[in-house]
Amino acid sequence: MANLATTWMGLPLRSPLIVASSGLTRGLEDIRACEKAGAGAVVLKSVFEEQILAELRSMGVGSIEGPEHPEGDDYVARYGRRHAIDEALETLSQCRREVGIPVIASIHCATAEGWQEFAVRAAEAGAAGIELNVFIPPMSPERDGASIEQVYFDVARSVRQVVGIPVSLKIAPYFSGLARTAVLLSREVQGLVLFNRFVHLDIDLDRLEVVTTRAFSDPRDLEAPLRWTALLAGRVHCDLAVTTGVHDGEGAAKALLAGASAVQVCSALYRHGIEHLRTMADGLVAFMERHRFARVSDFRGRLAQSHLESPAVWERAQFMKVQAGIE
Repeated sequence: MANLATTWMGLPLRSPLIVASSGLTRGLEDIRACEKAGAGAVVLKSVFEEQILAELRSMGVGSIEGPEHPEGDDYVARYGRRHAIDEALETLSQCRREVGIPVIASIHCATAEGWQEFAVRAAEAGAAGIELNVFIPPMSPERDGASIEQVYFDVARSVRQVVGIPVSLKIAPYFSGLARTAVLLSREVQGLVLFNRFVHLDIDLDRLEVVTTRAFSDPRDLEAPLRWTALLAGRVHCDLAVTTGVHDGEGAAKALLAGASAVQVCSALYRHGIEHLRTMADGLVAFMERHRFARVSDFRGRLAQSHLESPAVWERAQFMKVQAGIE
């Protein structure tokens, strides 16, 4: 039987299949179900910075007019933040006692402020690692790329200063120089997760409204993270994980061949249920047995660009070749 054991950020995993941060990982019973279905690790549902700040504003904190008593406002802000993260910390404490796979805390960050406290408390509560889910859509014409990129570095450094557990960054692909930025970020953390993604939008012509579409990914979405994993593997200074578009064992095998240490799964589990993890694991095992790979390390990164005789296969040159053949 093929052995699916691997490591992610130095954490030993029984399988490279990680359940991504989502409603599927909200509480102890959800995480137990993931463990029973064969997950190698679980990323706890994110604590959202924007949600916390919105709740604080609804209480009059940070209003444009400003409070009459700033010291009281500061107290309410601290209380609101602590209240918002208590549920996540309680789940981590329960998991430390009752779950046998790594449980990773997740923070959805838009700024570099205020997350050291959560990181320290999450580590104390039993988190095996911290995932910093930094997602800053480059939509504002007033904000340049360098200032957006700096937030990623600031968030990573601020958290790494205060915890001794592994830290990963979940990033989007929207950088002017993604390869260089990823290499530099990889010096700050133990793992990079590729990629976060925007919600897809459309326009309803009957209601004249902007609507969201494609809440879930599909296997075609694997193309971008697969390409960049293959380009970065062997060049970054940390582990890589693929997310978005991994829906079956074949998708997981492709990500590992490209150089990923693990894959994060979400949409496929919403569509098919947590038990789909077993089907994915069976598909990955079938691939390994077909090629006589005994361990994940036997093939991980075999098709990364740095290992290919013709590295241009992952670059624009291949795009030009393909397009030249289409009439």
